[in-house]
Formats: sequence, C-alpha cells, structure tokens
Amino acid sequence: MNTKSLLVFLEVARTGSFSTAARNLGLTQPAVSFQVRALEKECGNVLIDRSSGRCRLTEAGETLRKYAQKMLRAEEELRREMDSMRSEISGSLSIAASNIPGEYILPSLLARFRERHPLVDPRLAVADSEKVLEWVKEGGVDLGCVGFPVEDEKLRHGVLCSDRLVFIAPKDHPLSHKKHLEPGDLEGQSFVWREEGSGTRSHMVRILTDLGINARPEDSVQLGSTMAVIQAVAAGAGISLSSAWAVEPFFRLGRVSVLRLGGVRDLRRDFHYLLLRRRPSTGAVESLVDFLEEMRPELDQRLREISF
Repeated sequence: MNTKSLLVFLEVARTGSFSTAARNLGLTQPAVSFQVRALEKECGNVLIDRSSGRCRLTEAGETLRKYAQKMLRAEEELRREMDSMRSEISGSLSIAASNIPGEYILPSLLARFRERHPLVDPRLAVADSEKVLEWVKEGGVDLGCVGFPVEDEKLRHGVLCSDRLVFIAPKDHPLSHKKHLEPGDLEGQSFVWREEGSGTRSHMVRILTDLGINARPEDSVQLGSTMAVIQAVAAGAGISLSSAWAVEPFFRLGRVSVLRLGGVRDLRRDFHYLLLRRRPSTGAVESLVDFLEEMRPELDQRLREISF
C-alpha cells in the first residue's frame, strides 16, 4: 500500500465524497476513484459503499481507516527521527494559530526564523482558537498558538507575547467624540462579533457580561476574521472589541476610533504556544520554541509602542 493511496482514501472517508476529496487534494475525480479501486483490489474487499448519495465506509473500510491513520503517523514519526539525526537543522514545521498571532505576529517571525534556519520549511494555518487547540491535541500540527491559557498535562505550553484588547467604533459614531465613557454608554449599542470558537469573542462576551451590558452575539453581526470585523466597524456596522495589533493601522489611517471606556480601556491577555507532549519532537520544533522565547521581549516592546 502506498502513502498516496492511503491519503486519498482517508480524504474520501473524511469528506464522504469523491468529488470533494478530489478538489481538496488537487486531483481529478477519476484519479481519486482509481486510487480507491486499487486499494480495494489490493485489500480484496469493498471499502466504500457507493450505493447511496453519500459515500459510506464498509466494515473493511473502517478497519483500513484505523490502520491507515496509524501507518501514516508512523511514517511521519520515522521521517522526524531521521530529520533529527542530521547535524544541520532541517525539515518541515506545521504550525496553526488563531487569527491575531496567525495574521499579525507569526508571519514576520517565521520569515526571520527561516533566515536563521534556511533548511526548515514552516507552514502556517490560521483558524479559530478552539480549532487550533483541537489540531494540537490530535497531533495534527507541531505547534499551535491560541488567545487563551490552556492547562492540560498532555500539552507543553508557554507565552508567545502579550496583547491589548480595545473597544473600537466607527469614526463618526456618537461615542467616538466623548472623552470619558462609562460602561452604561455601551447599553443598547450595535455590536460586531467574531465567530463561535474565537478567543476574542470569548473575551468580549465575558467583558460585556462583567460590565452588565446585555448583548448577545446571536442577535448581531458575526464575522469570521479580525480583519472582517474591523472593516465592518469602519463601515459603520457597530462597536467591537479587537486586538491592538490589528487595530493600530486602521486607527493611524483614521478609519476607526478607540473608545476610552472608564476603567477598562486597556484589557490584557497573552497569546500562548502549545505542543503535544507525546508528539515526537525534532530539532526544527525545538529551535522554533527557543526562537519564540527569544523574541518575546521584542514583541512585548512593540506592543508597548502601540498607542491610541
């Protein structure tokens, strides 16, 4: 059994569709069908029931899926062991991060890291914090970055850098022109929210609840990225809570206002990096962790220099 056939089979099993699997893998549907038929011939069993509209695994297919996942993990571990034995640090790095670190912090850091280690190939995926945590726990990525602390004995973790959360409003919003705001001024306002699973959304729910503000995400605009939220606020959709890392360029260009809310103007949080303890480590992974620790003071200084 070759790796490519197993990867194709697992994607069909995951999506329940030959056409979707083909699209996700960048293959033609006939090529996907050929790989699955070749596996069925090699196994001597029908692996996928195609009689209904959605592909379903047969009993033999379920068995193959279980062992295929183990085989691919074992191959990955072997590759990592071989990489770690090289004198020069090299190999691939899979990283997942929530929106703010994934779009505003890590890209420049990874570029600098690669200058130091040119044989390392880092790959970064951006998702909400809950999804990133799920990927780390499943062993799907080498390292994850999220916007909330995670206490789990199965994980190694550390602080990537700090963040400041600020309330933002459209430039011409009535509250934008008030020098001193009280929490009650937010009552009855329209809010723009991040999607379910976002760390920023969780902070916003908690903060508004603590301030006694009755606001429900379900009754408001919900968007899938920080950039979309800030763009919506700039367009007049309402008030939101966002990261100073992302707000700063919009504020500097005069597209949004930062609200000076009495007692809660600067709201702090940390971004945390996470690694699964049982996932085999490599020189590339450990070098990245060391690099992130080295960069933390510089990142915190950059945050202190952001002013509104």
